[in-house]
Amino acid sequence: MDNSQIALPSPPALTKRPAGWLQWLMPSTAEVCFITLVLIMLFSRISKYYFLDGDPGWHIRAGQHMLETHSIPHHDIFSFTMPHAWWVTYEWGTEVIFAALHNRFGLNGVVLFMVLVLAATYTLLYKLLRREGFPFTLSFPLLLFVILGSNFHWVARPHIVSYLFVVPCYYLLDRFTLGTIPVKRMWVLPLLMVFWVNLHAGFIAGVTLVLTFFFSAALEYLFATPERRPVLRLKVLETGGVAFTTVAASLLNPNGYKLYTYLYEYFKTVHKLNLFNEQFSPSFQWLIFHPFLAAVIAPTLLLLYSRYRLRLEEALTLVVWIALGLISLRNIPVMLLICAPIYARLLRGLGEPLREWTSPAPQLKRGLERFFRRIELVVSLERDFKRHLLSVAVLLGLCWIVAHQGYLGRERVMDFRYLKERGFPVDAIQYLKSHMPPGHVFNDSVTGGFLIYNFYPNIKVFIDGRLDMYGEEFARQFLKLIGQPEVGEGKDNWKKLFHQYQIQWVMIRPDAPLRHVVDADPDWERRYLDEECVIFVHKAARPE
Repeated sequence: MDNSQIALPSPPALTKRPAGWLQWLMPSTAEVCFITLVLIMLFSRISKYYFLDGDPGWHIRAGQHMLETHSIPHHDIFSFTMPHAWWVTYEWGTEVIFAALHNRFGLNGVVLFMVLVLAATYTLLYKLLRREGFPFTLSFPLLLFVILGSNFHWVARPHIVSYLFVVPCYYLLDRFTLGTIPVKRMWVLPLLMVFWVNLHAGFIAGVTLVLTFFFSAALEYLFATPERRPVLRLKVLETGGVAFTTVAASLLNPNGYKLYTYLYEYFKTVHKLNLFNEQFSPSFQWLIFHPFLAAVIAPTLLLLYSRYRLRLEEALTLVVWIALGLISLRNIPVMLLICAPIYARLLRGLGEPLREWTSPAPQLKRGLERFFRRIELVVSLERDFKRHLLSVAVLLGLCWIVAHQGYLGRERVMDFRYLKERGFPVDAIQYLKSHMPPGHVFNDSVTGGFLIYNFYPNIKVFIDGRLDMYGEEFARQFLKLIGQPEVGEGKDNWKKLFHQYQIQWVMIRPDAPLRHVVDADPDWERRYLDEECVIFVHKAARPE
């Protein structure tokens, strides 16, 4: 028997079908997952953490620029320091969606889109696990595990779109390798890639997957016996064809092959600088990374006891994505989504060993079997719940709330915005709307995106979160200046840079070392100060 299709007892069937009206009202377990996730993500405490940096601001304004000009920018439009710099908008599709939603519904629309994409991703994963034959008592706990391990990266940025693409990408490759999807139907994968590559740079995950499957097929052929090689040769050719067409499809973007060059420079820059927390390796002292730690350790223990034996492509996928998760914590959610079916097969392979382990305690064994059978009996009801009325009603209700600026009657139940509690200079923005200093501003990278969101195109910034565009040299110069400004005769590096870029005012965090240097200089006047921001204006600056 193929160890990927271990037989499971079918859940007991009910002799009486639910009433017709009940079939319309009752949701399936997948719909319950979807609706519950949507409501939790919109109305629980976790919703306060969707805006943690300034990047959503420039994503939205970039999308608005594209909608207004009907063109995709290839050079910087937001800064005065890099006006002619090559800028690859590799998330242009999602930015246009963000901008269109923001123009009509504000940040509520952007967050609703993000939440629906995330909920659809996890629901799709659950449905695919169930379709493969995994029982509810395995699929649902595994889904919760994936959610717990990936919710730290639920932020309103384009990367969430990649989560939705990576799940069907792995499913198609896995089913194709098992022979349940013929090669003539794999045209779906290049089609997905065409959309994916124009929505987010996470398409690299899809390229990594197809190359992993091709590489495993080639290895299997090289080490196979002569009798098996004719069959495996066909597998290598078919997998290679799928990989080639998928990679070729990734070139159908506004920048063609140059997108790969740009992304290489991006990853090299951000990893060298280590400026963003999401580029760090996970610290297992943090509770939020314990699910990933369990996912790293689990394969070793499961392989010792599970009756399921990993196929080569599954083993390589686990190794590659565990390694990528250890390198950068931003890869952890993608790793969990990809590897969830592999963990499910290993866990299902524990069925027979568990029966053997519980055989000395027959009462415990019978109690567990009775418990799981009752759960599956209840879940089997969903076979008749296919009307989706509740999901449609919830979605229509949420759309109505968003369309009415977050109000439900007289009460505002949805009001997503940048929060002062998250460190954003909200009050300083109100000050600047009536007291905008003239000339160029020196700002930090987080404030840059926030300024772009509030004032573009009226002002341009010194720097923002697009370090890939600014380059390593400029970013290091900025980091040294704001964190370790040199003071003394002939050593005032900050004055030289301010003179080079004709800086007329400064907007930085109060705890930045540069703040104290500028504060002590007689040529600068402090105009604003609160817990999130300090604003200095050069005394020689003239109002425009």
